[in-house]
Amino acid sequence: MRITHRHLEAFRAVHLAGGFTKGAQLLGISQPSISRLVQQLQQAVGFTLFTRIDGRTVPTAEALALHQGVERSFHGLDEVMQHADNIRHHRVGSLRIVSMPALAHAFLPGVLARFMKERPGVVATLQIERTDALPHWITSQQFDIGFANLPVDKPGIQTELFDEAEGVCVMPAAHSLSAKKFIEPKDLRNVPFIHSGPNGRMQASIRHMFEDAGVHCDVQIETPLAAVACRLVEEGAGVTIVDPFTAHLYERQGLVARPFRPELKFNFGVLFPSYAARSTLVRQFMSAVSEERDRILGRAGAPRSRARGTAKPSSRKAVA
Repeated sequence: MRITHRHLEAFRAVHLAGGFTKGAQLLGISQPSISRLVQQLQQAVGFTLFTRIDGRTVPTAEALALHQGVERSFHGLDEVMQHADNIRHHRVGSLRIVSMPALAHAFLPGVLARFMKERPGVVATLQIERTDALPHWITSQQFDIGFANLPVDKPGIQTELFDEAEGVCVMPAAHSLSAKKFIEPKDLRNVPFIHSGPNGRMQASIRHMFEDAGVHCDVQIETPLAAVACRLVEEGAGVTIVDPFTAHLYERQGLVARPFRPELKFNFGVLFPSYAARSTLVRQFMSAVSEERDRILGRAGAPRSRARGTAKPSSRKAVA
């Protein structure tokens, strides 16, 4: 006869309850039913499982040895059920994110850390790559989500505009320009300036803007990383223009940021592999990212993203 889980369940119940009647009550079945199951198990294993001593049901030595193996089996089953519960509530799985430096240095770590605190069984990856290298990682499905400057035009990628991200001028709180509501190129005449941007196009666009205004831009330092530029501002090396997400982090550390005019658009986008379904974990993370974006930019409840095959940048001057 084949031993089933029901046979082991009956044996375990009698052993734990100390009798057939109480064991049957534990399982919610009749006493004859549990007796029949235990009898069938005895026939299958070839030895007696319980005996009567002074009116009590007592497991035999063989039953005690068998019980150890049964408990291991039930413990394994409990682990399986717990794992299934974790999957059902999205507490396990993996989340693979690749991002351009601007968002990976200042914005994403905070969101990801808070997201992971509620999901201790999830394993996450946050890798930093240049925008021009990101499409390869997404189309090869080595990552679930990518953050890059738009436009990205490559088959196999679905893009969404995450935020146009208007540039801001970052300076020390005691700087004379901090009293202004917004900063224009003319305000930065002969002011030590730190050029930053994810690529040469950003720096070139800023230079053209100063040239169009007839203002000499006193570039002291150039760096491709907005976070490095803000650190240099902290050290008194000058002022810089960066995205609002990087600026937000350094405002918390004592710098101030003012809108820059005319507007500079970073055009941050989100990339997904076109031929892979987005998991619930991915959707939940994107919801958390969008909420944090709107909180930082003061746009709570104002959705900004739009899905498309390949996103187009804003019709205004795009510098990303």
